[in-house]
Amino acid sequence: MALGLGLGATLLLSTAHAESAYPDRPVKIVVPYPAGGYYDHVARVIGDALRTALKQSFIVENKVGANGVIGAAQVAKAPADGYTLFLAAVGPNAISPALTPNISYDPIADFSPISLLVSAPNILVVPASSGVKNLTDLVAASKKAPVNYAHNGVGSSTHLAMELLKGATGMQMVGIPYRGSAPAVVAVTGGEVQASFGSVLDVLPQIQSGRLRALAVGSADHIGALPQVPTVMEQGVPGFESSAWSGLMAPANTPTQIIETLSRAVNSALKDPAVVKRLSPGGELQMLGGSADDFATYLKSELKKWRKVVDDNGITAS
Repeated sequence: MALGLGLGATLLLSTAHAESAYPDRPVKIVVPYPAGGYYDHVARVIGDALRTALKQSFIVENKVGANGVIGAAQVAKAPADGYTLFLAAVGPNAISPALTPNISYDPIADFSPISLLVSAPNILVVPASSGVKNLTDLVAASKKAPVNYAHNGVGSSTHLAMELLKGATGMQMVGIPYRGSAPAVVAVTGGEVQASFGSVLDVLPQIQSGRLRALAVGSADHIGALPQVPTVMEQGVPGFESSAWSGLMAPANTPTQIIETLSRAVNSALKDPAVVKRLSPGGELQMLGGSADDFATYLKSELKKWRKVVDDNGITAS
């Protein structure tokens, strides 16, 4: 004799089937920066890896504006069904919330972290012609006369990285804003300013060509592209870390099973040599990964760190 299922059991089975079948249609990854850049590249490589692992299309949509805030706000309001994801970044998820009091989303409450992805460390550089050979030399020089440094604009990660370093070392420095990374790199390469923090992706060619000298890496560990360059922490500044990190997030309240499915697939991809080579062919980037909880903890620490730098220096959004 056939036994019927109760309504409650039927609903539970239906829900479990729906989640276990995820994804059963294309998934959108919103990237808050333009096509062709660093974050877009990361999203497309990870999207390809997820397509292979989960047998479904992962489509990148570039939603540009306000240093990533427009894209983040869109995802914060999206359905929590796992079909709209966000390529999280240090700008919209850690720096902009510190700079903008009335930002339209809560960087913690409005998102479900999935996994960290990769980071592009900021590199402390000086002109190759400079007599400054290491961080100790730069600190000493700045205490004789203020050092001018280039950055990519007020509130950028390169700006806040130097302000963080300045506060930790007591250096006397004056920030000179430029309209983006390219003119900032030109300024320090040409000796228009005495130092700069720049993303490894922006300054590595000039370091390799001998036009810039790398003094320190802003990440916690050495990077493959510059294995002999010490970290800032190794040169006497404990806890210093500054990089253009990225991660994958979903809207808040996305089912745990979906988060775990995506997190497993992402972490597997970041251990795949073919994926790593596509992401970082020259050892420029650091593979991060980790659990959703790891990402949540890291995000809280980044928010706290950059909010303190912003508050201590009276920095406001330009």
